[in-house]
Amino acid sequence: MTGHSELAPGRVDPRGTEGEVDLPGPRRRRRRAPAGLLFVAPALVLIGFFVVYPLVRLAYLAFTEYDGLQPEQWVGFANYADLLAWEQFHRFLLNTTLLLLGIPVWIVVPFTLAVAMFGVRGSGPARAVLLLPALLPPVVVGSVFRIILADNGPLNALLRSIGLDVLAPAWLSDPSVVLMTVVLVIAWGVTGMGVMFYSAGLSTMDEEVVEAAILDGATWRQLVWHVYRPALRPVTRFWMLLLVLLTVTSFFPWIFSLTKGGPGGTSTTVDYAIYQSGLVNNDLGRAAAISVVGILFVALVLAVIRAARRLSGADR
Repeated sequence: MTGHSELAPGRVDPRGTEGEVDLPGPRRRRRRAPAGLLFVAPALVLIGFFVVYPLVRLAYLAFTEYDGLQPEQWVGFANYADLLAWEQFHRFLLNTTLLLLGIPVWIVVPFTLAVAMFGVRGSGPARAVLLLPALLPPVVVGSVFRIILADNGPLNALLRSIGLDVLAPAWLSDPSVVLMTVVLVIAWGVTGMGVMFYSAGLSTMDEEVVEAAILDGATWRQLVWHVYRPALRPVTRFWMLLLVLLTVTSFFPWIFSLTKGGPGGTSTTVDYAIYQSGLVNNDLGRAAAISVVGILFVALVLAVIRAARRLSGADR
């Protein structure tokens, strides 16, 4: 009789080779869970401090009257009611929506440039030049364009000198063209970044697919539509998502340096309205409410885009 009883054929000793109990899968994972939490704890603390807490604090301030100096006073939904009754805020939402209509321009231009330079020798310097505007601070770029596009600025002076007065409007002070001007200036600023993303996507393509299409007699237009466009669809999705987020949350420097929200609020966007309410008018409660509306606006836009893609079969 030995110290260990013999196992029946086909059975495994649960104590392992050294006499330790070999726990089943779920129980083993439960034992290892605390060790795994120790590894992710620093990241969870940072996320909680820099993401979760600010969002909770923002949601709370949206229900208060707060100027940054006196203690917060709970006002319930009064800030949201004020936004609903504030006709100018409706205009700010419309301005932001109209800027979102510029996203196709900010996608098509870098896509076309990236495809045109794909496989062309010596195109590296051209990509570097296109990327340069994206590396400059938006305030600097906007300030330069504010000078160029002034009513009596260099661009209008040039157009008038060659008899093209009809093409020399008040770019930044005419309510009918100011948003179009902002879209074009931002296109100049973000095109280089888009070209970089699309060029990275093209570099992962299988060259044999392109060569096979060319051998089959595909024209450049057919290559773009039937080869490059489907292959770059993930890049386009990422770039579109990034542009939506930038349009609603991060175009403040462009608006501030170009138009300061004018004329008459016709170029004021949601993020610029947050700046005006919070830092200019010192109404942090209203600024927080506008921020919450901005977050919901982004979620709504992304939901509409996803629904449109499903209906059109683009996600298949």
